[in-house]
Amino acid sequence: MTKTTAQSNKETEAYEERKNWPPYTYRDYPDIKAETYESFLKFLDTENTTGRLMELQPWVSVCDSRCAFCYFPTTAASKVQLEPYLDLVKKELAMYAKTKYVKTSVFDEIVLGGGTPSVLSAEQIIDLIDFCKANFNTSKEYFIKITGSSKTLALSKIDKLAKYGVYQMDMGAQTFDDKLRHALCLPDSAADVEKAIQHARKLDLVVCVDLMYNLPGQTMESWETTLQKAIDLDAEIDAYALHVDPGTLLEKMIENGQSPPQGDSEVEKQMYLKAYTMLTKAGYKAVGHDRFSRVEWHMRENCLNGWPWGGILTTGAGCFMGYLQRFSYSNIEDINEYMKVVSEGRLPIQRLSESNDDEMMRREMSRLYLRLPVSKKEFQEKFGKLPEDVFPKQLQNLKEKGLIEIDDTEIRITKQGEVWKGNIAWEFATNHTP
Repeated sequence: MTKTTAQSNKETEAYEERKNWPPYTYRDYPDIKAETYESFLKFLDTENTTGRLMELQPWVSVCDSRCAFCYFPTTAASKVQLEPYLDLVKKELAMYAKTKYVKTSVFDEIVLGGGTPSVLSAEQIIDLIDFCKANFNTSKEYFIKITGSSKTLALSKIDKLAKYGVYQMDMGAQTFDDKLRHALCLPDSAADVEKAIQHARKLDLVVCVDLMYNLPGQTMESWETTLQKAIDLDAEIDAYALHVDPGTLLEKMIENGQSPPQGDSEVEKQMYLKAYTMLTKAGYKAVGHDRFSRVEWHMRENCLNGWPWGGILTTGAGCFMGYLQRFSYSNIEDINEYMKVVSEGRLPIQRLSESNDDEMMRREMSRLYLRLPVSKKEFQEKFGKLPEDVFPKQLQNLKEKGLIEIDDTEIRITKQGEVWKGNIAWEFATNHTP
């Protein structure tokens, strides 16, 4: 074995398999308890003194079709009266807007998530954003982002949104391989997705596409073709390894033999390395969770860089990315139950977690998963200890594996650590077993 080959193996064999999601996702939050809810309300009655800009996320958890891999809590558009739902999303937003914490907060992003918010008309989208702008403090430079699919983003709708001032469109492209698109029940063709992206880019909209790898039946050649297409379209790219979630149509298809299984962990790792190589060579920088970006602003987004002390205020049925300092929450998933609770004047939170100092120290270390450094000075100011005092074994282990670097000021992930950033985050989880 040559020295180069040995080094390459060392860089890619730190763990037996990759973890693609960090600990502390919404599925780990406990069901809401009266005492935690009361503590959250008291928190909302305090002033926001962090000085950090936040993100506002109204969710439209409605889709006109369901992709085979989707685990999101969404409702079919045919089963929802959109206007009454939007009225109640506004009511929930207003409940937060009246609190002292939100009144003293400033937002630099308004993001319509879901779901597929593009099922709304351009007028409905603009009306909801106008409501947010009228009821929340926005920074002088703020950005509006819309999630959608080419099936519900007619070119005329893109025109109206661009004219209104939308900055970015997020599109779940997943793959530009039509055979795979059909197998995954994606509602539009690769040509339709390409056409929508090209139109948006001509209007100077930033377009961010979700791309998935290690799909059932996906070859490396197909993955390379999809990556190159996204590069050629000048899109921002979120590259995710597919996770087959329990209860999804795709899980049933694989179990019934209607779909081939995914590739193994080695296939997944090689596909990630291919993406990293191709995208960084094309001028992209690895940013945040799984994004590769050529847009400077994405590298300084406050909701990302402020983790875990910034905040995302998220609303709507099934939303699950809400966090305000020590509190993390997700909303009621059933859209009818959500509407009932909000109509009664109550916050529709289903799961709510309040982190103590020990948990916040662990969350602080998950900045490494986000490809962000951990500042020793800030850590000590908040907790009265250095990271090495709290996590000596974990840090030593990761350093010996070549996955992190430590100096006098900060701890940061290395190029080798890029492959294993999910595993790195789990090293600091309370329920991690070495």
